[in-house]
Amino acid sequence: MCSFRSVFSRLAFATILALSVLPSLAHEEQVIVVGRSAAGELRIDADFPQPSELPLSIFPGISGYATGELALHSAVFDDPTNDFFQLSVAADFRFILVAKDPGIEVRNGTGFMNTNDMYYIGASPFDTHPIWNIVNGSPGNSYSLTLKLRDLNGVYPDSEPFVLSFTPVNPEFRINIEPIDSLRAVLLWTTNAAGWELQSTASLSSPNWSTITNAPSIAGTNFSLNVSAADGQQFFRLHRL
Repeated sequence: MCSFRSVFSRLAFATILALSVLPSLAHEEQVIVVGRSAAGELRIDADFPQPSELPLSIFPGISGYATGELALHSAVFDDPTNDFFQLSVAADFRFILVAKDPGIEVRNGTGFMNTNDMYYIGASPFDTHPIWNIVNGSPGNSYSLTLKLRDLNGVYPDSEPFVLSFTPVNPEFRINIEPIDSLRAVLLWTTNAAGWELQSTASLSSPNWSTITNAPSIAGTNFSLNVSAADGQQFFRLHRL
């Protein structure tokens, strides 16, 4: 399906078959580590896979895809082998938004940063979590920001510009089917799927998806809905409202 991620399940004449499309959503820890070289130049270590995945925003008043988990963190130890050292406590840091692709933003308080705006970081040690926000974007596409670090106290010159890339991802929810008897089964899906609706169709070759209006009950951490094989072959999906 082109505009959403979906998980299908098939119920046909009491034959239960669940088909799942669930790529791993596990994330490595993502931290932008800021340090300095022995020569006193600011250095950025963003050694994690890019583009970083942005989930659907959970922040009130922030639409699209967003996260505050990707942090800028000052180096906590010296690494002479890689010419990477802790920062002076006399410095006072900001990052500057040098450029941004259409559709992606960095939030500074309640608003978006414009190019050449500065974002407060402060003195070392720091652990700063901006909100990275794809306001208008499509899963599978990459959206980039270009930043650089500045020390307002002049202990260090500006860093070289560095690029952060992001891609929006929609969550994947599994529909589990458990048989009740030869003619009935129960559909189960997580209550985390708030804002998604259950739909069904009799065919995948020429699908005509319709919303199931029967209200599900709640069983533990799952929504629960009984279905009947007497209705013939059915396919089910979760579709975002």
